[in-house]
Amino acid sequence: MVFPDTRWSLIGRLAEHPDQAAMVVDLYADSVARYLRLKFPREAIGSAFDDLCQEVLLWLLQHPDLLARARPGEGSKFRYLVMTLSANTARNFLRRGWTHARHEHLADDEKGAAAEALATVADCSSLPASATDEMDRAWAEALLAAAWSDVRAWAADGTLEPEVPRLLEAHLVQGRNLRDLAKDLGLPLATCHRRLARGRTFLQKAIVDRLRQAGELSAQGDETAACDLLLAVLRPG
Repeated sequence: MVFPDTRWSLIGRLAEHPDQAAMVVDLYADSVARYLRLKFPREAIGSAFDDLCQEVLLWLLQHPDLLARARPGEGSKFRYLVMTLSANTARNFLRRGWTHARHEHLADDEKGAAAEALATVADCSSLPASATDEMDRAWAEALLAAAWSDVRAWAADGTLEPEVPRLLEAHLVQGRNLRDLAKDLGLPLATCHRRLARGRTFLQKAIVDRLRQAGELSAQGDETAACDLLLAVLRPG
């Protein structure tokens, strides 16, 4: 799975403007939470895991200097650094007996934890494919979940027809035949074609807006190819 390279100028400003860390972390917050659930399946069962995810995100906000150390390069992507830092930080918290009630004792060892986390991401291009595949999937699923939420909101407020989200998901994700869907919905096939095309346009807009916001797609990037790549993550098999 090959995603576009990050626009590194967005990250390079963090050293001089640490206040922008909140914007950067917010862009990856859902991705980080999804990745941590993949990395720590046993701990993710408990309700306290959501609190742990929040503490990891807070830790990232408090260390914009670490985020700013990301460097462009072949195979290197900013989400790899963010997610590796997050996983190592979560592991440090858990290893030191973290609970969602108290973890003040971690403050004294914060520098050591940061150094340990950075050592792993000195060269993100050296991460194994199994790790980057999980990171890519978590990131793509988070972005698509937000885009689907936009489409459902547009259907709810009348911008799109009410059946468009169901039509899109059944056809694009489940791979169902459009003729069968038209029959199920009680609509003419031509109407389903038009609504599917309109829905795809809006879904692509939602995806592209987020890709560009995160610096993952340039103004000259192929919007259709990027959307198709992300949608492929959701398809079974």
